[in-house]
Amino acid sequence: DSVPLSRSWPASGPPVLWSVNLGEGYAGAVIHSGRVYVLDYDEDANADTLRCLSLDDGQEIWHNSYPVEVTRNHGMSRTTPAIVGNRIITLGPRCHVACWDLDTGECSWLIDLVLEYGTEVPRWYAGQCPLIDGGRLILAPGGDALLVAIDVETGNPIWRTANPNRWEMTHASVVPMDFQDQRIYVYCASAAVVGVAADDGRLLWHSTDWFTQFATAPSPVVLPAG
Repeated sequence: DSVPLSRSWPASGPPVLWSVNLGEGYAGAVIHSGRVYVLDYDEDANADTLRCLSLDDGQEIWHNSYPVEVTRNHGMSRTTPAIVGNRIITLGPRCHVACWDLDTGECSWLIDLVLEYGTEVPRWYAGQCPLIDGGRLILAPGGDALLVAIDVETGNPIWRTANPNRWEMTHASVVPMDFQDQRIYVYCASAAVVGVAADDGRLLWHSTDWFTQFATAPSPVVLPAG
């Protein structure tokens, strides 16, 4: 509250220090130790491409990619990566989850959620951003598993939440909350809002009072007092 907010900008706007052209989309960048990381889509190479740039001048330090066919559908890129230790996790538009080395860009593992869990790619591609909590990767693939916890080092599942109703992946992201001394992951699935236990992935509760059949996009917001 002590930081004043600008009410207007000069006609020229704030000074531009550098800029980099990327593919069409909505992907957000993360910044760590003087570097900028963004998951781009390279149309020439037909590949999801993780780019590592210098925060000082925008020069590319490295990039790495995997091939995937993505057609223009209100843009291509969507999500913001997550950093844990010396690794960075990305979730691509067609539900590929990859783990990369922050310094070199080497990819240590890659999971196709469609093949692994029967995920149905959302109508306008995956908008879910990967969540790191307690050193584990938390995702909501839908299909055969409502939520999963994945070992960041190996890419192997730690637990998975059963999905007997076959609720599908949406554009929303998983949000952690603490309630009555329990860690819970809250997620807006295709036909229900669910709460999943962080320790073992069991489904604690669900509600069908709020959902949309068109495009569930907002992530939950945790408020005080539970």
